[in-house]
Amino acid sequence: MRWTIAAILIAVSLLAVPVLADESVPSTIPHVFYGEIHDADGSGARVGSIVVASVAGIPAGTTTVTTAGEYGAGPQDGDAVKFAVWDPGISPGDAIVFYIDGVRAEESATYESGGFTELVLTASADLPKERPEESTTRPVNTTAGAPVTIDAGNASVVLTTTGDHQGETLIFTLFTEPPGDQPIPPGNRGLGRFAEITSTITNDNIQRVRVTLYYTDADVVGIDEASIRVYWWSPANSTWVALPGGVDTDANFAWGETDHFSKFALLGVVPKPAPASGGGGGGASVMPTSDVTPTPDVTGTETSAPAETTTPAGTGVPATTVGQETAQGEPDAATAGDLPVALIATVLGGIVIIAAGYLLLQRR
Repeated sequence: MRWTIAAILIAVSLLAVPVLADESVPSTIPHVFYGEIHDADGSGARVGSIVVASVAGIPAGTTTVTTAGEYGAGPQDGDAVKFAVWDPGISPGDAIVFYIDGVRAEESATYESGGFTELVLTASADLPKERPEESTTRPVNTTAGAPVTIDAGNASVVLTTTGDHQGETLIFTLFTEPPGDQPIPPGNRGLGRFAEITSTITNDNIQRVRVTLYYTDADVVGIDEASIRVYWWSPANSTWVALPGGVDTDANFAWGETDHFSKFALLGVVPKPAPASGGGGGGASVMPTSDVTPTPDVTGTETSAPAETTTPAGTGVPATTVGQETAQGEPDAATAGDLPVALIATVLGGIVIIAAGYLLLQRR
């Protein structure tokens, strides 16, 4: 029995050897970094700043500053979250480039499998005023005149360069507010979709860039969705400028075309409220009074019936009496034609009375 158990253990150990030698097993392990982190002016990077380690444009590690002026965790910090840099395609000796809120750090490092390094990071330019929501990098390889798509999730670009470029990097940093407190033009509203897109390919080597930014249905509440466009921030004019492009309201994205990387935003027009009924400078609306009944005329529209005339007190004759004179002192045409009829009626009435009196006398 003992020999049987031993044979089984040996067989299992032999079967395990190919697994350990399998190519899927990483030949390297993460390189951990920690230390101080500063803005360009030497002040500590604020809480919430995003640090990205990039190897040939591929994001190989990301961490967020939780204590102002510090990032990562040193060996003395026990189980604290470490800033580990690693990727399946990484090799010892590869260059590591660091970005702080999308701004490249002055310092860089060389990847060491299992390394544990204290490294001070300092931004090469002023960090954005607004804290970003996302920051990442993407590798770029281009052939002159041939468009290439670089997708970063909530933002993407189609890039065409004037020459060939290999091993370059695109940096996407996304915000919910303007990254540098750039004011929104009057009549417009931001969708909470702002992006700073930069590249190791300089703008003078770019032929065309198509920038696409995505949004959600909740982002467009109170905005005319058909008016949404991609804008870029013009430092020379200190304003957002709309790019030639359009919007797909079904797929919830807008695009704009330009020839450079910059800060971009999704902006839309806020519809003007409809004027209140009877308000404004057009005068108050006139409502019919309760004692005037609208009556339809021959065209089917409504008109107001004329108000009834009053009768002077103590008389049984209407105010517009028979034989009423005009301003010239002459009877008008309507009453003049009615005068003989009245006289005849009076005469006939008198004859009837006389005849009735005569018949009464005869009976006596």
